[in-house]
Amino acid sequence: MLVFSHSKQINGSKIGSKHLIEHAKGVHDKAIFGYYDQVRFSDKYSIMDILKNICWLHDFGKYTKYFQDYLIYPEKADNLLKSHSNLGAVVTYNLMEGISQEIALIGYYLIKLHHSNLRDFELTIDPVGYRDKIELEKFNLQIKALQDYSELLGFIKIDDFHLRFRSTSDFYRCFKNYFRKDAKIERYFLINYLFSLLIESDKIDASDSKIYIRKTSNPNAVDDRKGFGKPDYPSKHLSEFDQKDLRNYVRKRVVEKTETADILSHRIFTLAAPTGIGKTMTALDFALKLKSKIFLRENRVPQIIYALPFINIIEQALKEYELTVGNNLKILAHYQYADIFGDDQFEENGSNYNQQKMEWDTWQSDIVITSFVQLFETLIGYKNKLLKKFHHLAGSIIILDEVQTLSIEKLPLIGASLHFLSKFLDARIIIMTATQPKIFELMERELSITPETESLKPFDLLPESNQIFECFNRTKIIPIKISTESNSLTIDNESFIGTFGKYWNESKSCLIVLNKVQRSIELYDLIQKHISSNQLKNPIFYLSTNITPIERERRIGEIKSSIFDGEKPVLIATQVVEAGVDLDFDMGFRDLGPIDSIVQVAGRINRENDPERFGSPLYILNFGDCRQIYGSVTDSKARGALSNREMIEEKDYKYLVESYFEAVSETNQTDFSFSRDIFKAMKELRYDKPEKSKNEPKCISDFKIIEDSNNGMSVYVEDPNDSISELARKSFQDLLHDKISKEEFDALHKRNFNQRIISVPNYFETSLDLRKEPQLGDNIYWIRAEDFNYYYNENTGFIRKQGNKSVIVSF
Repeated sequence: MLVFSHSKQINGSKIGSKHLIEHAKGVHDKAIFGYYDQVRFSDKYSIMDILKNICWLHDFGKYTKYFQDYLIYPEKADNLLKSHSNLGAVVTYNLMEGISQEIALIGYYLIKLHHSNLRDFELTIDPVGYRDKIELEKFNLQIKALQDYSELLGFIKIDDFHLRFRSTSDFYRCFKNYFRKDAKIERYFLINYLFSLLIESDKIDASDSKIYIRKTSNPNAVDDRKGFGKPDYPSKHLSEFDQKDLRNYVRKRVVEKTETADILSHRIFTLAAPTGIGKTMTALDFALKLKSKIFLRENRVPQIIYALPFINIIEQALKEYELTVGNNLKILAHYQYADIFGDDQFEENGSNYNQQKMEWDTWQSDIVITSFVQLFETLIGYKNKLLKKFHHLAGSIIILDEVQTLSIEKLPLIGASLHFLSKFLDARIIIMTATQPKIFELMERELSITPETESLKPFDLLPESNQIFECFNRTKIIPIKISTESNSLTIDNESFIGTFGKYWNESKSCLIVLNKVQRSIELYDLIQKHISSNQLKNPIFYLSTNITPIERERRIGEIKSSIFDGEKPVLIATQVVEAGVDLDFDMGFRDLGPIDSIVQVAGRINRENDPERFGSPLYILNFGDCRQIYGSVTDSKARGALSNREMIEEKDYKYLVESYFEAVSETNQTDFSFSRDIFKAMKELRYDKPEKSKNEPKCISDFKIIEDSNNGMSVYVEDPNDSISELARKSFQDLLHDKISKEEFDALHKRNFNQRIISVPNYFETSLDLRKEPQLGDNIYWIRAEDFNYYYNENTGFIRKQGNKSVIVSF
């Protein structure tokens, strides 16, 4: 009798679509292909034994008549008896117990949960044992219902001894003896790595997707790109270099490090350099040359993973990468403007898979450009959907850009995760920033983790960074009435207009950055009135997350054109312009905030180092919003760093930021307990615990790289003047009503749909009387085209006022 792993529907009837032995072999072969043999786990872990056994046996439970009937007649299936993970998990435990109980329990856990998110290890094994009777009856019925599995015996040796039931008390005893008494971070990385290999191979094989074979690349691709060339610089003192000379100097000094004799022995690299110095291309150049050396030395092709903090700068990076290596390498931009589909539906027959989505989710490419959310919530993760790509981190070259944007409370945890990623999975990590935070110093101090070898200590790619910083005199920071007193006076909107008029004139382009969206909207209106009443011609622009991503992208292009044409625009914005946005203003104002953020804003002023604009000012004022947005410690230390200072020159920015980080990272100032708690959860394998009380220990599921990522409502904006917005909305509705496939929607409409979604604070749900209807994934509200002007301002976006009618509805 033929036994199948999956089924498909033809002419209204279901038939078996893939033989079970073919699926098991496919999963095994794909996992072995994806396995990286330079992972560095303890010898006691027979990694290949675990991997082979879990691949061959993960679907052993599908050999039962119950599951085979479910494939063809799902509506008649017994949901308890058709489930297959437990049977394969128990058989695997029995098979591997001879190697060690610890390894056996790991195999059991991986198969037990291969169709779900990872859960608290202890919860998975039911320590009380009150379900043993139910599980025994189910197990015995499934054993009796096994079809002929002799085809499997040619690949793995199991017999009746391995088909015996095991009490949960057996598993719990093993858990206490090994996992509870000896919690360690190595086990977390081992389990996630093996789990990733299993579930990626399972889903790729189930969807008949292909594994991409990575290609070698030209190590001199940046040199060969038009307008770049091999970096060189004149033989004169650094202080005499212009901007182009400095960019060439930095790139040459960094890429020269690839010729260091022991460069391949290092795993963690740091690159601190000023904004506008070309770090993106410098890091890519270094990574390509490092990749070539790895190929020559180790005969393998590592994947390059480039992670950025904000999705609005990913497309900008993608364009630069495509212009450099796009003709030869496959580049995948893996991010989503809004994850509208939620978690995977873990269907056992794989019917929810499609090949295009599988390619994105499993990073089938030479280079991946992704977000911090995708990267770090995979590295510190529990979700099946994200962990599919965890094993891609092994042996990779990871570039982390603008790491100063990460929350300081999480830096010890981030440092530890990167440290052990390098130690156990042999990843090479390039951490680049204009304002280097003390990631690994905090790791050592707060988590007591000390690099054991020189290879795991940070290797500075630009030791002369201090001299580079001292070459710049593009800008200066000028605090205006910043006081250390907690009850110090703050400026209001009307007073700011007076200050603005005092320091700005129509011959200067100007950037104004606020902490709060609402204040930015209010000041946009006031600046408009000021410029209009003075009969000035300066264009006025607005940027924040309150406008749609597609409009932000278009508006940045307009601002660039306006600056290029010499129109001297004024831009009112929020923090969206702080990192990676390539704009160049003559001067600026910024609300008090983290010092590193202030320096980032300064990086948008005289960005091209124009001698005629040396010392362009960035004025810092205090609206009183810093404490609410960034917390009392940041507010206090930022005021302390700027008070009693008439001016800070750019050559001193690096020292200003370092002293600020030193102050905010003092043990009595910043609470690092979150980092300690999540790191402890990783060691103890506390992945997720549903309905956890507040008093219970934190789980890995408590970790989010952006804390407020779930505190907003997704609102789709349908602009009556934008025909694509109507088409994308209708296509999404067609998807919900099964009129088009998800694959078609993803390929043709998803990007357009997501580019017209904004996130609005949840409190507007009640103020606007929004109605909810359960939907696929998260709720998405809809501003209809006919109500566009009521709820959306074409300049400043979503109108944040209480409405008197309810016109926004969810799909």
